Order: sequence, then structure tokens, then C-alpha cells
Amino acid sequence: MQEEKTLKDLMKVLFKSYKQGDKFDEVRVVNSWEEVAGKMIAQKTTKLFINKQTLYLTLDSPSLKNELRYHKLVLIEKVNTFAGKEIIKDIKFF
Repeated sequence: MQEEKTLKDLMKVLFKSYKQGDKFDEVRVVNSWEEVAGKMIAQKTTKLFINKQTLYLTLDSPSLKNELRYHKLVLIEKVNTFAGKEIIKDIKFF
């Protein structure tokens, strides 16, 4: 009899077989943005996506955007900790 696997594990295998291994984690980060960054940052975020290990973040608050630029490394660490591996190397603010 075959071993039972979770849907999460099956999706990871599927993405890996199509050479899209990190996409699953990227989508999980985007969909859980409030949990990753906090409620205040999530409320000010108008657009968010990941491409080639870069997080593109559009905020509707210029002061928050400026503040996050100073804390970019901390935010990168939070995202990667949430994902459980390094999926983000840089953040671009708009």
C-alpha cells in the first residue's frame, strides 16, 4: 500500500516536476502577506508579486515605503523565514 501524502506535498512534487519548485512558496507568501508583514503593512499594500527572487511591493503610503527601505533586510528575512527557505533576495518598492 502506498504512503499517504498531504495535498501540500503533492503540489510541491507537481511544481518541482514542471521546474516551478519555488512558485508554490512564492504564492503562499503572497496569499499570506498579512501574516508575513503584519496588518498595518498589508493594509497599505496595493500590489504585491514575486519574480526572479525579487519581491515587488507597491504601497499607498510614501512614509511607510521610505521606512521599509531602511528595514529591507529585516523584511527579506521575515519572508524567507515564513517560506522556510530563501525565496527572496531583493525587494523593489513602488
